Formats: sequence, C-alpha cells, structure tokens
Amino acid sequence: MPQPLSKVKPDAGFTIGILGSRALSRRPQLAVLAAEAIGSWAEVDSFMLRLFVRLLGGDAAIAGRIYLALEIQSAKSIAIVEAVNAVRDVKVQNVIKAAIAVAKMRQKARDKLAHHTWGFSDDLPDALLLISPKAFVVEGSGIDEVFVYREKDFLDIIEANERLSRYFQQLIWIIGAHPVSSNGLLLDALSNEPEIAERLSRLAGPPEIPPATPP
Repeated sequence: MPQPLSKVKPDAGFTIGILGSRALSRRPQLAVLAAEAIGSWAEVDSFMLRLFVRLLGGDAAIAGRIYLALEIQSAKSIAIVEAVNAVRDVKVQNVIKAAIAVAKMRQKARDKLAHHTWGFSDDLPDALLLISPKAFVVEGSGIDEVFVYREKDFLDIIEANERLSRYFQQLIWIIGAHPVSSNGLLLDALSNEPEIAERLSRLAGPPEIPPATPP
C-alpha cells in the first residue's frame, strides 16, 4: 500500500506538479506499471459491461449502449445492482452485490493513478509520487499529502483488478448456466473468496441477538 512521503523519507526533496518535469519519463519502468494498472481497470469495466448485458437480457446492443451512456462509474454500478433484481437466486444476487462493492473500493485506487498529480524524488529513485489535485492546489503540497508508489504498489493494483475481472467472468458463467457452473461449486468458491466473503458478511448485517429470557 502506498505510504505518505512523511513516513517513507521525511527529509526527502521532491518535485511534483511542476510544468515540464515529466515525472513518468524519469521512472519509465514504473510508468509502464502505472499504465498497466490503469489498463487493468479497463478490463474490469469491460467485464462489468458483459455482466450488465447478461443480466438485462434482450437486445445486447441496446443494453451495451445504456451501460456505456452512464459515464460515471458509480452510475454503472447502480445500474448493475438494479439489474440484479431480475436474478431469482438470492445467493447469486448477494454475490454480485458483493463483487460490486469490491469494485467500488478498487476504483478508488485506479482513480488516483488516472487523476492525481505525478512527481518524483531524487532521494527515492525506485518510486513515483502522487498527490491529489485538491491537496496540491487548495491545501498546498504538504509532505503528508504526497504518497510514494513503488513497483509492488502498482503490481498489487494490477493483481487486484485481474482478480476482480475473474470474479465478474465467473458471475457471467453462473448467470448464463455455463457448464463449469452447473454443479454450484463455482458459486460456492466465489462466495468463499476472502474479498467476497467479507462483503457478504456486511450484507448479512450483524447477527441477531435473541431476546433476553425473563427471570
């Protein structure tokens, strides 16, 4: 997980948000990983589109146009959740909602890479720096708001997005009654994925406390 520069190297000098500094060009190997991390989210979005088309049924072209017309990712997620109501199996409904919840969390990591401001530090040759536009422009570039991204941070994002794409692929198979899902084992396995299981427990809510037995 990316750490604040203040924790990694509080005395580091850094350049961020300076016109012409070309931070990504100074760390080309990390720049490639950053691009792959952003691209891995595009794969997630593609599988979410396929899931929406499968859920909505009917004309795939129309369903696709509806989904793509929703430019905000949160709106796409809401559209899928609404379409889930057509699924009769409550367990499948809940697993889809859990996967959407994971996607919402993962999107935040992608959005930072796509929309935040890049920088670098000569004191950290193996890292790129990121700061939110709000922190940079409105609050000033305080070192506590500058985050350090190393190779592992990008690889973790890529791996997480690839895993999420696999969840949606499996859900498409389950809804479409693909032979690999016919015995129910695929749904059980997906339900037991740590990320999915954690979200399912939240959907279930806190356990009911039985009423106290009168003395």
